[in-house]
Amino acid sequence: MSPCGRARRHTSRGAMAVLAWKFPRTRLPVGASALCVVVLCWLYIFPVYRLPNEKEIVQGVLQQGAAWRRNQTAARVFRKQMEDCCDPAHLFAMTKMNSPMGKSMWYDGEFLYSFTIDNSTYSLFPQATPFQLPLKKCAVVGNGGILKKSDCGRQIDEANFVMRCNLPPLSSEYTKDVGSKSHLVTANPSIIRQRFQNLLWSRKTFVDHMKVYNHSYIYMPAFSMKTGTEPSLRVYYTLSDVGANQTVLFANPNFLRSIGKFWKSRGIHAKRLSTGLFLLQLENCTDVKDHE
Repeated sequence: MSPCGRARRHTSRGAMAVLAWKFPRTRLPVGASALCVVVLCWLYIFPVYRLPNEKEIVQGVLQQGAAWRRNQTAARVFRKQMEDCCDPAHLFAMTKMNSPMGKSMWYDGEFLYSFTIDNSTYSLFPQATPFQLPLKKCAVVGNGGILKKSDCGRQIDEANFVMRCNLPPLSSEYTKDVGSKSHLVTANPSIIRQRFQNLLWSRKTFVDHMKVYNHSYIYMPAFSMKTGTEPSLRVYYTLSDVGANQTVLFANPNFLRSIGKFWKSRGIHAKRLSTGLFLLQLENCTDVKDHE
């Protein structure tokens, strides 16, 4: 071996000796080592924490909800605040009473665009809000996965007025969890664009899908964003042309704007249509069940 090689070998041994002196190797007692092995095996076979399955999550949420008690005083105060700011009983949907011919209105989701109520749009509005107020027992049903395996269907269908969000599926495989009744169903124009090709081609799939909602009102923000106006009008004319059981209601942009300001003043940004829907039933229902 060359002198350089021997020098490197002696240098390495010296470095290892210094490290060994600074950090001496320790040996656990035999009993402690055996105990560590036993603990690791135990944790492997019986873990301390296990992720709950879907059924356990749902049962936990339902048990927490069972302890909830309605604050009647707070509910009355909230209804009064809602009535003063937004008047949902009269402004929730566009009607001939609150949206007369020739009235100019602004899109609530855009600052640069307005529209004027003309004969073609005025004829699409009901004379007044079609609900018989006040409503009694109401259910607000979201379309999230939390309802899966919940067995809430019977409880939802017991309500006098059932509201659903964003055209959810109501086929027989979901009935046990989400029920089958519906009286008001929201539909965002983006759903019409993405799932039904903006109704520019065959409309049979859309019409067939809507049959599960029976005689429901279909609530659409046609005048929230300019891009949502045409898809919403197509929904109206499609259901009207085939004599469908559903009736389209258009959200009043003034109502949606007022709702947004109401919650923004409380530090909450209400951008989802379901927020306005939820506030409507709080205003006009004596008993509310929220199934989000």
